[in-house]
Amino acid sequence: MEIKQPARMRHALHYAVEFTVILLGISVSVFLEKENARDYKEEIKNQSLTRILDNIAQDSTDLEFNIYFHSLGQASCDWMVDHRLDYQNFDPDTVGKHCSLCLQANTIFVDNQEEYRGLQNSGLIELIENDRLARALQFKYVQHEFLRQLETSISEQCLAAMPLFYDHFQTPADFERFEGFVIQRRWMGGTLEPSWIERFMDISSLRSFYRNRMEYRMEDDAELKSWIQAEIRTEI
Repeated sequence: MEIKQPARMRHALHYAVEFTVILLGISVSVFLEKENARDYKEEIKNQSLTRILDNIAQDSTDLEFNIYFHSLGQASCDWMVDHRLDYQNFDPDTVGKHCSLCLQANTIFVDNQEEYRGLQNSGLIELIENDRLARALQFKYVQHEFLRQLETSISEQCLAAMPLFYDHFQTPADFERFEGFVIQRRWMGGTLEPSWIERFMDISSLRSFYRNRMEYRMEDDAELKSWIQAEIRTEI
């Protein structure tokens, strides 16, 4: 019995060490698997953020044009209001140009939300370290919806004025297209009803508000861009 006892102890110790090694191996394997999974998710998150950066660059180009175009439309609406009593003192083509821009200098803001929606739906947005960045991304695309609603309101106001527009303005034989698609028509000399002038004022106000929102969006996008770049660098 005295000889067998140490052998049993050695066997027990061997099994204990073996079990510990196996358990440690499993733990390390699980840990590495989790780390690899997290690294993979971080990589996907950063890829999505990088694509969002590209989208912001495209958005900025669209915003700049929209601000420019609606500024022209607003200025022409204001011109139509300011000169409502003396159109006859101007060349019919000048009156036609301003009325055309007032009613037809409209835009369609198209944005790519695929990457953001992918982050949101997959839950990867939770991996973003900067809470302000996560909130700013959400606000950006909510605001995009609002900008599109404003565009729709402007287009509806302009569309309602088109029947009278075609009654009082005509396309000349030598017509030109402003920015490639707004046809500059010629005033035929008819009297423009007071309700039309009121509509010009409303369209001008909508264009001004829309332009201001676009300018704020560009400022916010510049800050958003810096946060995204910092987030991506942190993970590299």
